[in-house]
Amino acid sequence: MPKRKPLWHSDAVETVRTLRSGGVVLHPTDTVWGLAADSTNASAVAKTFDIKGRDPGESLLMLIDSERLLEQLIPNLPDAAWELLEVSDRPITLIGQLTAQCPFEFAQGMVRANGSIAVRMVEDPYLQFLIQGLGKPLASTSANFSGQPTPRQFNEIQPRLLDMVDHTAQYHGASTHAGPPSLLVQFDEHGRIEILRS
Repeated sequence: MPKRKPLWHSDAVETVRTLRSGGVVLHPTDTVWGLAADSTNASAVAKTFDIKGRDPGESLLMLIDSERLLEQLIPNLPDAAWELLEVSDRPITLIGQLTAQCPFEFAQGMVRANGSIAVRMVEDPYLQFLIQGLGKPLASTSANFSGQPTPRQFNEIQPRLLDMVDHTAQYHGASTHAGPPSLLVQFDEHGRIEILRS
């Protein structure tokens, strides 16, 4: 008997189609509602900055779906980082140095001037489907104009922003549930943790 597709499948397929064509999508994440784009597409990433009105000197984070991909981006993470990912009951955004052997060529706005990137590994099946469908990390940022409150629910997103994206996901649109914000952490060369946002 064929495996039944999840209720969000057709919505996710359309979202992936928009991402592949260089569009910016509005969708739920494992924390808040966010904007997403192909992290290797310069025009898509630039449009994401334009929508938010964000300083182009800043950077976006990346959403990934697996430990394998995390190791491709930030190799040699200390054991403490892997332990934190395993035991934390909140999403973790890791700051680390992008390896020169990275298989992707990221758009401007994804890598900071010092060569570091922000990465969050997601466990939500919908988000994993988007990343796997695109075949590369998602550029991600919260779905708000810079300086405005971050929307934890769909009905908190400003209507003007809705008009600026190329596709709005229907998944969780009516939900009042929002996940906790991620911890933002980095590790020094000795494996010591620094919590940048709790």
